[in-house]
Amino acid sequence: MPRQRAAEVQNGVCVLIANLKTARAKWLLARTVCALSTGVVLAPAAHAAETRPTNVAGIEAVAAPPAGFNALMATDAELTALALPPRPDAVKSPVEYGKWKRAMLAAKTRSFGDLVQTNRSHGPAALTSTHRDLAQRNTTYNSTNWSGFANLNSLTSYNSNSSFYFIFSDFVIPAVTAPSSSGSYYSSEWVGIDGFNSGDVLQAGIEADASGSSTGYRAWIEWYPYNESVISLPVAQGDDMFVEVWNTSSTVGFAYVENITTGSVQEYRMSPPSGTKLVGNSAEWVVEAPGVGGSQSSLADYHYDVFWGAGAYNFSYNEFLPGSSSSVQIDMVQGGVTYSVPYLFNSTAIEFVY
Repeated sequence: MPRQRAAEVQNGVCVLIANLKTARAKWLLARTVCALSTGVVLAPAAHAAETRPTNVAGIEAVAAPPAGFNALMATDAELTALALPPRPDAVKSPVEYGKWKRAMLAAKTRSFGDLVQTNRSHGPAALTSTHRDLAQRNTTYNSTNWSGFANLNSLTSYNSNSSFYFIFSDFVIPAVTAPSSSGSYYSSEWVGIDGFNSGDVLQAGIEADASGSSTGYRAWIEWYPYNESVISLPVAQGDDMFVEVWNTSSTVGFAYVENITTGSVQEYRMSPPSGTKLVGNSAEWVVEAPGVGGSQSSLADYHYDVFWGAGAYNFSYNEFLPGSSSSVQIDMVQGGVTYSVPYLFNSTAIEFVY
């Protein structure tokens, strides 16, 4: 019998308390009272997650769960109610579950500041051609802006069974340099849903840019065709990051960005631009040369970067990995020159090489 149903049967008062008292402190008290009186942990009432508007339309900040909440012991329903990152299957996906678990244990603080909208965008893959990659023994797509791996399905509209539900990865922010002493160079490392065969992209990641001897690092979220919104989470070269992106409908998306090195987390609930809806037909791990001011940027020299424990799930809880049979490789090629290539370490890890 599900936990919440058992509590209803054993003690109707517990359910009444939880349904009437929805503030975080009162919810925690109700949950504790129910656990003590019935021996059953009550799942949080619907809409238990607290959000607040940001300075950018369509984006809300998600508050931390109640004090003492243990994500590792929570049910899937509790994670959903508190808008926490969906959990990989510990049995089916032990490596990916390990990365999720590590991030949940490392999370210490949530602090929010104003978002900064930029003139940068991380749009769909600009595919130009295909070629045979002899090292990987696969057919590889060329793109002027993306490099990475993408899992694909044949959907043309959102489907609550087979659309991609969530995607995640762990990676270390690379050191970047400018390939030339003149000009500005950009790179972004992100995970996202849509953008290979659709016009939108729900995504989050970091940016590492270089101009002359100057470099800059920042974390961002975006639901293209909106531009990038830089978040106030402090990041630096060498920081270990965990990023997860998911959706609960075609017009509701979430981005969870954690600096594991510092234990600082920021999470956002996002809505797409008017007229845009998620399809859920691709899930991707990408190193990108973003658009800047509406034009294709030149890629910063990130040397190399590795995505660890990379995975994705659809709503049927089928697992998809960079090395899955439904995955395709994408190389970044601009003007006939290959700038960024991904290689599989194993089915869950990607090494990107400039």
